[in-house]
Amino acid sequence: METEESKFHPSSTIIKSFSDTLKDKCIILAVTASISLYRSLDTARWLMRRGAKVKVIMSEEASNLISPDMFYWATGIKPVVKLTGATEHISLTRECDAMLIAPATFSSMSKIAYGITDNPVSLTAITFMGYNKPIILVPAMHEKMENTKQYEEIEKRLIQSYVFIISPYVAEEVAKYPDPQFVARVTGSHMLRRYDMKGLKLLITAGATRAWIDDVRFITNPSSGRMGIELSIEAYSRGAEVDLVHGHTEVQIPHTVNSYHVDTTEEMANKIAELTSKNNYDIIIGAAAPLDFDVEKFEGKMRSELSYNINLTPAKKTLKSIYKRPKVLISFAAESIKSDEELIEKAKEKIAKYNSDIVVANPANLSGIGFSSLYDKAVLIFKNGKIISVEKTLKENLARVILDSALNLIRGG
Repeated sequence: METEESKFHPSSTIIKSFSDTLKDKCIILAVTASISLYRSLDTARWLMRRGAKVKVIMSEEASNLISPDMFYWATGIKPVVKLTGATEHISLTRECDAMLIAPATFSSMSKIAYGITDNPVSLTAITFMGYNKPIILVPAMHEKMENTKQYEEIEKRLIQSYVFIISPYVAEEVAKYPDPQFVARVTGSHMLRRYDMKGLKLLITAGATRAWIDDVRFITNPSSGRMGIELSIEAYSRGAEVDLVHGHTEVQIPHTVNSYHVDTTEEMANKIAELTSKNNYDIIIGAAAPLDFDVEKFEGKMRSELSYNINLTPAKKTLKSIYKRPKVLISFAAESIKSDEELIEKAKEKIAKYNSDIVVANPANLSGIGFSSLYDKAVLIFKNGKIISVEKTLKENLARVILDSALNLIRGG
């Protein structure tokens, strides 16, 4: 419920401006004394753009690095820096649905792991554990600290307590706080589904492949790779291990998955064959847009003043390269169609062609959705005849529907 304190604050204008995925959800954002804590301001705002009410608690050391007023500006709600007789750690835990500790220093992680409750953050985290509510944590420290046996033991204890740790982005010998939008995205998905995919292994394809005409030119398609990447982030957020085989993408590849870059359709097919021969996957999702054609490449660079004929021949079908079939196989069908009925018929052809358990069919001829867009609409057609229609929505929401459907099949639904 919106408080009077935040109701008329200017920050309220951004709530649900991106999506309403976290509508009516309350999230505690706990901030500890890492120099990267400035990124928590943007994290708070991205959680709010997704519809969440954000309440900030800070360690005293964190409040010495950045003024609590900055978080008051960001959220419209005054942060908790010191606990009082109001027992804020209890009231916040009872009110809020999840706790995000970002950034989490080595010291704060060790205190939570070993139950040392001498500051508002660790005390609230331990209380959250007692209520069995989701805790998401973003480590931030020097890389050499993260590589110690002590950190390994701390991480192990936290994971055993069902704390979800968002892997830091390692660069310049520092375990860095990832992009705030990514942190908010993972936090939302985890708090909605928790660890419902823990123990599952997925292979997902994403992006466009290329066929080279000469040394500097190629043909391709407008796929941005967003759908496959959203599926990867969603699966990771729910506890799954993800292998991502991707061609050209316009979206950053998440550092939290095992990624394999390929250039051509043949390379994608070969990588799928290699991975599926070594691993047993629970779910394989062919969300990529591999080019359907090969061309005979000219040597060197074609002269621009001459005319050429380019001969297109059918390329390898990447999903035909799967060596060991998964429990659930999901293929995609982007079709230029005139009606949903035509889209469904095209999808049924793909079920027969690949023996897919689910085909995600989407129109490729409508503006504002599909290729290179944040949004899509789709029809999920199941081998057993079931059909689920998804109206225009963010691709991350569609990813959740797709993985929910796959999980339901694995569970025998």
